[in-house]
Amino acid sequence: MQLPVSKLSKESYTERKAVAGQTLTSLGKWWGRKPLVLVRAIILGLLLPATDDPNADRETFLALMTMDDDGMWRRAGETLPVRAAYQEALSHERTQFFEVDDDKIRWRKGVSAAQKRQMQRRAFLRMGYDRRLEFCKRPEEVDGPSVEAWARINAHLGTNAKSLPELIRQLGGEAFGHTPVVGDACCGGGSIPFEAARIGCNAYGSDLNPAAALLTWGALNIIGGGEQVVDRVRAAQQRVFDAVRRQVDAWGIERNEQGWVADAYLYCNEVIDPTTGWRVPLAPSWVIAPKHNVIARLVPDYANKRFGIEVVEGVSAPELAQADKEGTWDDGVISPVDREGHWLSSEERQRTSMNQLRGREGLRPWENNDLEPRPSDVFQERLYCIRWREMLRLPNGREVIRYHYRSPTPADLQREGRVLGLLRENFDDWQRQGYIPSRGIEPGEDINRPLNARGWRFWHHFFNPRQLLLNGLFAKEVAHDKGIEGAALLLMIGTRLLCFASSNASC
Repeated sequence: MQLPVSKLSKESYTERKAVAGQTLTSLGKWWGRKPLVLVRAIILGLLLPATDDPNADRETFLALMTMDDDGMWRRAGETLPVRAAYQEALSHERTQFFEVDDDKIRWRKGVSAAQKRQMQRRAFLRMGYDRRLEFCKRPEEVDGPSVEAWARINAHLGTNAKSLPELIRQLGGEAFGHTPVVGDACCGGGSIPFEAARIGCNAYGSDLNPAAALLTWGALNIIGGGEQVVDRVRAAQQRVFDAVRRQVDAWGIERNEQGWVADAYLYCNEVIDPTTGWRVPLAPSWVIAPKHNVIARLVPDYANKRFGIEVVEGVSAPELAQADKEGTWDDGVISPVDREGHWLSSEERQRTSMNQLRGREGLRPWENNDLEPRPSDVFQERLYCIRWREMLRLPNGREVIRYHYRSPTPADLQREGRVLGLLRENFDDWQRQGYIPSRGIEPGEDINRPLNARGWRFWHHFFNPRQLLLNGLFAKEVAHDKGIEGAALLLMIGTRLLCFASSNASC
């Protein structure tokens, strides 16, 4: 059998372009997750027998994948927008079936529903594969081939299946004497075990990465468990979120004096540049939100040789482009001023390397109870922007959200201190209970970077105090749930930690 590589590539690309609409992405992000359509194609390709009729073999494969004419028409919902049908119609068909008025296309009066369906199908079948995909669901989103297609498939294969799982069991029984078994020793995001199980195989997966194991378990047991399981997990998640929100509100660490709720906190590292003596906040770009034209501006404080950070909303396109070029970090410090405090143009600035920052003795190795940098550490951490969420009620009663980007105020910094104090109160107990990480980072060639770049020796050093406090609170609430709900909530915590660690690991 010849694998239809071009069509499969297009189907895989379409699945990837769905982004958050993909079946498994709701569980969590995973790098290199394989397209489900490709997994299905490979398993079927391995199981289908090669006969003396290669054309029929190919047509059978396409029918099973719903990539043939009949399957794609089913994936399109057996309908087509009137404009798309008109674009593919022949001249006499346009005259017979359509009316055009000021670029508005509609069906001509008197055209029956049956005639519309026939015209839509003819138009769809005239399209190229790429154009058809614009109107089709993905193969995983339809219930396999049609009844008529199954009759053709069974006639060719000598089977009597009515679904993919039935066919898989019959093909496996013929080839191996049992249902096919699919194993993936490095399962990652779980695409292979999930799709293998969904089409009827006995599936197994394993991975050294615990986040991968969690994601694969979630794919098989939550998404694969059906709507009833999803509803139970959703209810458990809502209970946890409500409990965490009540505690956070009681602590008063995410709401300001105007009643706005903090939606995001932006931090940067800050170092003393040894070549200028200035304390420089580090960022590869000072663009905060390009879609909303929000930037940060460095304001020199000559008396203290440091910079204030001013958050500005609604800047012009040239100002946005300039802020993007004003970054102060590129694998080393790029100070905006010289030793005398004179402002430098982008072309005049020099880079101070990491080796110069670390010095001969390197960075101080952090201890387990280090929750923030010590004053003598090379890298300090600085909160420089908070995105606030304001809920507005319109005159018609509808509620809308307005976002505000602001530099932290003294009151905001007091709340940061409150966060650190709460974390210190709970830190030892939460580590003993397993609510926050406690393990050290094992030394190794590929994982020495945290120690060399930041002095970090424990996994919780990847997280700042606010992240540790909130994740510890989530984990504490999750501990009350058992069974599939508890495991699903553990998955939620694991992917939150993975996300935060990834965002902090670039240093």
